[in-house]
Amino acid sequence: MSTRAPQHDPRRAGARILDTAEGVIIALRRCSLNQAFMTIVQAAKQHHVAPLSLADALVAIAQRDPTDDLDRNAVRVAREIWGPLLNGHRHNGTPCEEFG
Repeated sequence: MSTRAPQHDPRRAGARILDTAEGVIIALRRCSLNQAFMTIVQAAKQHHVAPLSLADALVAIAQRDPTDDLDRNAVRVAREIWGPLLNGHRHNGTPCEEFG
């Protein structure tokens, strides 16, 4: 039996960030898991950022964590799109229809 610590798997960490970001969007916009995923992907594509970077920025902002080590453009986009919802403003559109 090995006593070494398990190695960090970046794919697993990325999947966890994406899952968490989807959960944030579901909570904010009351939409399905698929709609939340598509919201992240479409917003990333529209704003020319990587979906995982955008998801990471959204999670950090939602948790009020520092964003200094994240993609600055992704942080800006996440704040622009979801910042008002995270700050308590109501979403007036249909669930997950508008992404930015």
